[in-house]
This record gives sequence, structure tokens and C-alpha cells, in this order.
Amino acid sequence: MVINALTEVLFWSDISKIINNAKKLGEKYFPDNPEMYFSEKDKFIKQEIPTKEEFLHRLEYYEKNGSPKWVGGRNDSCDDLSFNDLKKSITESASLKQGEVLSKRHSLIYSKRPGFWKFYTDNIFIGKENTILELTIGAGLGTSVLMQRMSDKDLYMGVDIDFICAKQADALAKYHKVNGLGIATSLWNLPFDDGIFSVVCSDNGLDECREIPTILKEATRVLKSNGKVVLICRDKENSWYPEFRKYGFSNEDAEYWLSKVRLYAGSEQIESLASKYGLRLVSKREEKSYYGTILVFEKQ
Repeated sequence: MVINALTEVLFWSDISKIINNAKKLGEKYFPDNPEMYFSEKDKFIKQEIPTKEEFLHRLEYYEKNGSPKWVGGRNDSCDDLSFNDLKKSITESASLKQGEVLSKRHSLIYSKRPGFWKFYTDNIFIGKENTILELTIGAGLGTSVLMQRMSDKDLYMGVDIDFICAKQADALAKYHKVNGLGIATSLWNLPFDDGIFSVVCSDNGLDECREIPTILKEATRVLKSNGKVVLICRDKENSWYPEFRKYGFSNEDAEYWLSKVRLYAGSEQIESLASKYGLRLVSKREEKSYYGTILVFEKQ
């Protein structure tokens, strides 16, 4: 089941409605027929939000009332599993075999753009002993590429609001035999002391999150002085702009409202926000594709 950050914002006043619809569609289409899943989901949203005025009303409501809470659809999808099924899924996700399957799948992706991923990891492994915090593990693509380069002196910690995604990081750590752990926790109130990580990174994770300013503030808090934040950010066309255009918004209007409701609005917004929290942009690499831009910041 897939519910994205913009959908959560739009249905904040009645989140159960979109969750229940996603569950219903998920049982029918996902993951075997994702095209039909997303097509039916879009029809449902258009039915519930038929006009630009209603779209604006929901954005305004979230701007005033929204707050960072665990309402992610992937977490809620677990409540229709039996306890034994949930235990089984957790065990399998954290197994050595699962780590092998994930790593081999990811290697096919890395091989298509080796320079891009080398730039990403070169900026993460900056010392002899690296303490790495990865935000929003997701499918574990960024996790795999990190663990392939880790030495026995490095420490990895991965966080996600999705428990199953966190367990995938555990599985990859077992497979690559690294000192690493994935945990499910809040991204907006990280359970770590100030200044303990040398690098905070994320591979296309922020565009799936709500409350981006809070997440960046927390990332800066747990980072050591002169530590780095390394982020892969999708470009505008692979973010939320197309969804706004469906309702007649210009790109300028979309950027204004994305900022208002504290969502990801392209790498330019990330650069601007990061500077407010004492992060200085030191390097970047753009790729006109799904992978977007790598932004490298240093904590001042």
C-alpha cells in the first residue's frame, strides 16, 4: 500500500478515509498491478477533491493544523496482518537471505550510473572512522551502496518511520557484515544525542516526507561540527509539481504552497532551508533523470 506525503497533507482532516481506500485498492491491485492501483487512487482523490478551491482549502487546513505524527500509510498497512504474519514478515525482512536478495537487485541499478553513486559515497566516507546516519531507508538502495564501502571501524544507523524498511537495513547489515542497525522511529524527534554523527545522508527520502524543515533541523542537531549532510533529491518533475498542475496551479503557485505546508519542493528549496540551520552547500552533482541532484552540505 502506498500513500505519499502530499496525499497525507490533503487528507489530514480525515486521514482514515485515504488509508481505508488505499488498503482496499492495495488488496485488489498492489503490488502485482501498480499502474491500476495508482490510476484508481487518482480517481478517488479527484472525486474527493474535485476543484482547485477544495485543494486550496485542504492545503490551508494543513498549514494551520498539520503536525509531524506517524500517520504513514505503510505503517498503517500492518494493522490488517495477523500477529504471526507480522512476526514472519519481520523475521524474513531481517534475514541474511533477504539482504542478499536486496543487494543483488540494487547492484543492477548501481551499474548503470557508477559515477553518480561514487560521488554520493565519496562524500559520505570522509574519515577513517565514519558514524553514518541514514534517514528514510525505504527500499534500501542507498543503504546497500553505503554498506558495500563500510569498514569495520565505521558505524551505520538507519531510521525510517516504516518498521519493515528498518528491518531491511538490518538484513543488509547482516549480509555485508557491517556494524549497522535499522530502527523505526520518528524522523522529527530523532532519539540521538546532539553532535554524534559525522554524516547524515538520505537517498531520495525527503520527497516522501512531511515536515521537511523539522527533519533538516534534527539532522543538523545530531551532526558533529564540520560534519556533512549528503542528500539525493529528485527534480521538480519527479516531485509534487505535476500533481499541482492537475488542478491548474502554476509552478510558482506550487512552490509557494509546498513551502507553506512544509513539503519537499525541489533541490532549490532544500538548499535554502539547509542554510537556515547552519548548513553550507559545499558541492553538488546534477543528473537529469529520476535520481535528480546530490547536495553536499557542511555544518558550520
